[in-house]
Amino acid sequence: MNHHNVLNRAQLAAKQSVITLAAIGVAELIVTMFTNSTTLTADGLDSLADSMISFIVWFGISMIRKPKNNFFPLGYIKVEVLAAFTAAIIIVVLGALITYHAIGVLFHPTSIHYPEITMIALVSAGCISLHRAFLIRKIAIESNLISLKLDAKNSIKDGTASFVGFASVLIGTYTSFKFMDAVGGIIIAGYIFLMAYTAIRESTLVLIDAVDNPQMIDKIREFVLSKFKIKTREIHLRPIGKEFIAEIHVVFPNTTSLGEVNQIIKTISVNIKNEMRLARVIIIPESEHD
Repeated sequence: MNHHNVLNRAQLAAKQSVITLAAIGVAELIVTMFTNSTTLTADGLDSLADSMISFIVWFGISMIRKPKNNFFPLGYIKVEVLAAFTAAIIIVVLGALITYHAIGVLFHPTSIHYPEITMIALVSAGCISLHRAFLIRKIAIESNLISLKLDAKNSIKDGTASFVGFASVLIGTYTSFKFMDAVGGIIIAGYIFLMAYTAIRESTLVLIDAVDNPQMIDKIREFVLSKFKIKTREIHLRPIGKEFIAEIHVVFPNTTSLGEVNQIIKTISVNIKNEMRLARVIIIPESEHD
């Protein structure tokens, strides 16, 4: 499957995620009006926030499909990463609000009306979220998009949080631990903070051009040496979205002519770009005695 088709599928998956999660969130909040459950409220708000995040992901994927221009010569690849970072910040704010509300209920527990309906709503939301999550995860792996991977993880978190909420309501209803409804909300907030931390860390590293990929550097060094019998000195990688730009310093004997150097540079550049699937390769020739 070519890159264009993969992006089409990724964009459609994000769009479907927006609709599905929004519907789940609205349904849970409607049920909450009758049940007064803190856990269900937290799960509903979580689903609505996830829907907003999916919208940001959809927007980011739409942007990276735009063609390159003079102002953006490398394209809009990092917009997708920025979308993931923005989504993560929204997740943090949501988690803080849910935690604040749940702690208040923890010290002043309230009774849940129609707990069976609450549990049915949580299980239904969990099943739908997990089903969508694994479908999105498959496409995220194919496309290797950071924001879509976040969306998939977020949907998995949403689904598992619903089942944790179900367990909390079940315990709070059929035991004397009435505060478990509030505990369920706090646990869901904990899920949210964990996902936000992962997303912020991954997207920030890309945005500030941090690279921790010694395997690729070693692979480039070994490839140049084995195929062209030429040694390398420094190799620098710079991420642009999910791809890399490589700057490779190669060592030529002093007897190599300028014409030979130019020809070898072109050959090395084309071969490494195709072999490593890099966005761009910059070869810098150096003398062996420098």
